Amino acid sequence: MLRELGGGESGFGGTSFGLGKKDLPGFLRECIDGEDPAKVNPGFVPMTVFWVTDDADHLVGIVRMRHHLNEQLLQRGGHVGYYIRPAARGMGHAKAALRLALDRLREMGVERALITVDPDNAASIRVILANGGVQDSPGRHPETGQPVNRYWIDLSK
Repeated sequence: MLRELGGGESGFGGTSFGLGKKDLPGFLRECIDGEDPAKVNPGFVPMTVFWVTDDADHLVGIVRMRHHLNEQLLQRGGHVGYYIRPAARGMGHAKAALRLALDRLREMGVERALITVDPDNAASIRVILANGGVQDSPGRHPETGQPVNRYWIDLSK
C-alpha cells in the first residue's frame, strides 16, 4: 500500500518509505516520533498516523491526523489527510477513517476540524460532506498558488 502511494496522490503526500528514503522500520519510527512535539521538525506540527484495514485486516489506507494547525495547514492540509489504495476505494473506508480521526480530535479537545481537498477530488469532497463538512473560503497551495477547498467540521456536537 505504501509503495502504491509512492510520492503521493490527490494532495496526500507520499511517505519516506514509499519514496525509497527509509526502510519500513525507519518509516514506522518516523510515524511514532511524529506524535512527540520535541521530535517534530520546524514548520511541522505533531501528528498521529493511523492505518486503515478492511474486515479481513488487510491494509487499505493511511490517515494522518494533525494535533493542531499552523498557518500553512490553515491554507492546505488541515487536521486530517487520508489515502485509500485504489483497489479499496468506493467501499466506505475513507468515510469511516475520517469519522474515527474526527472522534480522536474531539477526544483531544479540538472543537472544529479543518479538512482541505483539491477542488477536482469529487470522491473526497463526498467523504468530507458525509462527515459534516461545511465549505469555507478557498485556501491556496503554498507552492503552486492553486486553489484548495477548505471544509470545517464542528466537533462540539
